[in-house]
Amino acid sequence: MKASRHLLPVVLSAALLAACASGPPPATEFPAGAKAPSAAEVTNLLKGKSFDFSGPDGIRTDYAKEGNAITVYFSGRSDVGTWRAEDGRVCLENFQTIQGACNDVRLVGSDIYFKRSNGQVVQVTPR
Repeated sequence: MKASRHLLPVVLSAALLAACASGPPPATEFPAGAKAPSAAEVTNLLKGKSFDFSGPDGIRTDYAKEGNAITVYFSGRSDVGTWRAEDGRVCLENFQTIQGACNDVRLVGSDIYFKRSNGQVVQVTPR
């Protein structure tokens, strides 16, 4: 009994450290001052470029230089679909394995943020 009573603080400390290591919960709101780009601006931001999404998912997107093809890399796999720009949004469609969605796009200076279909706001960084 005495040994288990002494282990309780160690177990609680380990649990607290693990919780702190996981970091804050994902953002669900865009940063202050975020502006919605026009459809033309969204196209110019994305066309012919590759991006990494912030966060633990390890998602990468490659937007074709010509046409509207997009390749999404995730969990060691990839899928190809199409994309289109709208005012303040990019819509991804016609994939084989992942569900299409429209993501809100916002800019803070030169930083680009997407609000994913799960409500999580992530920064996308050019590769």
